[in-house]
Amino acid sequence: MVRKTTVLTLLLICLSLVSLTRADAAGRPTLGLGIQSGVAIADNPVGLSYDFFTPKIQAVGALNALLDIPLFSSFSLGLAFQMHGATISNYAGGWVYKSHWGGAVRLSAGYGVQLRDPSQALQLKLGAAAGASFNFDLYTLTTLFFYYPGIFLEPYIELNSSKRKNSSLAFVLPIDYYFRRDLELYLSIGIGALWRYTLQ
Repeated sequence: MVRKTTVLTLLLICLSLVSLTRADAAGRPTLGLGIQSGVAIADNPVGLSYDFFTPKIQAVGALNALLDIPLFSSFSLGLAFQMHGATISNYAGGWVYKSHWGGAVRLSAGYGVQLRDPSQALQLKLGAAAGASFNFDLYTLTTLFFYYPGIFLEPYIELNSSKRKNSSLAFVLPIDYYFRRDLELYLSIGIGALWRYTLQ
């Protein structure tokens, strides 16, 4: 899976370079700041008894800074830097999934469509972004770092006013699936808000 995510990374980087040359024709780049919260499901530690360990939930949260580059029409490429963390799971059964925190680079491709006429005061845009994440985390109260890739889907609805055309507010539903060496299953789902500013 690491090879596949690496290939996807190189492809998205190449497309991003191409999109930079087309930014003036397709639109202006957009900067964004966002916050997310949700839950993660962890299950089946690798190499241990599957009958003993059961799925448990961890609370998760993240802060994001991103750059969206328009490629053509309503299609764009995104580069995001994320800080995230997961709390310790409950102690049921006398064992836990450890808490951890870290950072990530997230590369994505997105598509969105306007739902209302441009002449109206309030604009609505519906879309989604999908891509790959590259995560580097530290287990809390340890010096143990670990790396794991992931894939994600982020449906969103974006609102902006005709009086403030350069800024907008989006509500997102981030869904992440991670490929960890220590767990057979690790995925998360949440909700978030994202403020976007289109560069002049």
